[in-house]
Amino acid sequence: MKRGRKIILLLLTLATLVGAGVLVWKKLTSVNEPILDVRLYPSELDSIRQTRALLKNKNVSVAILKSNFIKAMNTRIFPYWYGTEWDFNGTTQFPQKGKIACGYFVTTTLQQAGVPINRVKMAQCASEEMIRSLTSKKNIHHLSGISLYEFENKLKKLGNGLYIIGLDNHTGYLLIDDKQNYFIHASGWFPFKVVRQKISESDVLARSKYRVVGKISDDDFFLKNWLKGSE
Repeated sequence: MKRGRKIILLLLTLATLVGAGVLVWKKLTSVNEPILDVRLYPSELDSIRQTRALLKNKNVSVAILKSNFIKAMNTRIFPYWYGTEWDFNGTTQFPQKGKIACGYFVTTTLQQAGVPINRVKMAQCASEEMIRSLTSKKNIHHLSGISLYEFENKLKKLGNGLYIIGLDNHTGYLLIDDKQNYFIHASGWFPFKVVRQKISESDVLARSKYRVVGKISDDDFFLKNWLKGSE
């Protein structure tokens, strides 16, 4: 009888540990952002094309181009990609279907926003090479060898906008604004998905010894290329 009770207690303990492990895993791999209906994604991309066409006709300022570009990326493209699974060899072109690598996440979303690039070739090159091909030298900043706190403060001084960042073995976007500062990327660490994380809470950013950023939303050449489009 005593042996039977010990076995039952052992099984109950194991069941409790497994249940706790499942809960921890779900928490680690969860995405806080709402998952949008991807069937609407093509219409969002059409909307961006229409916006670019209107901006072309109006011959608008660089400041207006910047505002519209950031809005297109942050509200019409990124939200559909949150929760898309990461894979080192992932190349999907449609959110929530298939898997995506960090470099392909950057180049695919840029291309779909209308930036005329070779998404495959650019995704496979080093992150700093990608940044240099998109951004002029004055908008590229090396911020290595400093704490995450110092890093975020330097970004605030560089000003609000959308950046591409290159790390030791990773790449993604940084969004700096008055409300909050975010790292948007296809994460090869928990939760192994496309996520939007506060810069101050990103282990990936904290661990990287190398950091280079390109402020694409302030680059005249980049914005005019976006306006020109890939069609």
